[in-house]
Amino acid sequence: MSVLKKRVFVRKLAVVALSAGVVFSVSGCTNFPFDLAACSPLYTSGSNSALVSADGELSADPEAQFPTPLIADGVESEVVTVGDGEQLGNGDVASLQITIYNGETGEQLISTGHDNAGLRVPVTERAPHFGEIAQCSTVGSRIVTVGTAGDILGTENIAQNQLPLTDNDTIVMVSDVESRYPGKADGANQVPPAGLPAIVLAPNGQPGFTFPGPDAPTELKIATLKAGSGRTVAEGDLAVMHASGIEWNADKTFMNSWEDSGVPGNYLVESSETSERGLPPGLAEALIGQTVGSQVLVVLPPSVGFAQGTEPDGVTSGSTLVFVFDILGIQEQ
Repeated sequence: MSVLKKRVFVRKLAVVALSAGVVFSVSGCTNFPFDLAACSPLYTSGSNSALVSADGELSADPEAQFPTPLIADGVESEVVTVGDGEQLGNGDVASLQITIYNGETGEQLISTGHDNAGLRVPVTERAPHFGEIAQCSTVGSRIVTVGTAGDILGTENIAQNQLPLTDNDTIVMVSDVESRYPGKADGANQVPPAGLPAIVLAPNGQPGFTFPGPDAPTELKIATLKAGSGRTVAEGDLAVMHASGIEWNADKTFMNSWEDSGVPGNYLVESSETSERGLPPGLAEALIGQTVGSQVLVVLPPSVGFAQGTEPDGVTSGSTLVFVFDILGIQEQ
């Protein structure tokens, strides 16, 4: 199996697992500064995980070695290198570099490759259990996990990705915790101006929209619903954001990262007038100068919106759009 195919398999696993959407709850572990003793991982170490060494450099091939065959008896997991970054709590989003080996032969089966940003996964109880396994670890940590493919990846993911595994095959997984993002904006609540859609949040942060009337504003409207205290978003930054978009007065969103994938996406905060990868001019204007941790409501009239023919699927050309962005971080480029 080629390296390219291995990477595709791992990335598909995350997509399959999250396609139905994920409900986050903000409970359990605390975040930095952390206390490892105060957080209870869902999986603990055992005799099998103790047999695995992974001495490669962090964010590089872990070079895992272990006696074969390993036969799993439940899922065992332990942190073999403790990072000094933020701690992952239930409801967070983690970026992980993952390498998976066949427990019977020692062969490396799939890997994210460590040459790009890692897989972004929710820290919640859902197959594949990448984020769940990483709960309570800290950024910069390396985790060794031994278990059956069914218990770690899930039957659906094995089948849909045509992996050369059965549910009962033992696998060894090495996870490097690359970064942490909160699962939703955590800034201080602000009083929104009158005349804009009212936003009601689900426990996981997903917004719901209530419109004040049928007539949409004709000018760009920007409201900070939560004011974060993190880094200021500058033009050209790659912002990590949850995003939801809806036509004015519609009853269904045309985009919603909470439901579509369950994880935030990357957005180049630059106008599409200056970059092919950029955002509509009004969205770029709305986001530049905001801070990480903020939630921003944007009413986007067509005059500063998507150019005709470039609208997202489900959007009527010339319509006024409403967006809610949760700014969770800035990814280095």
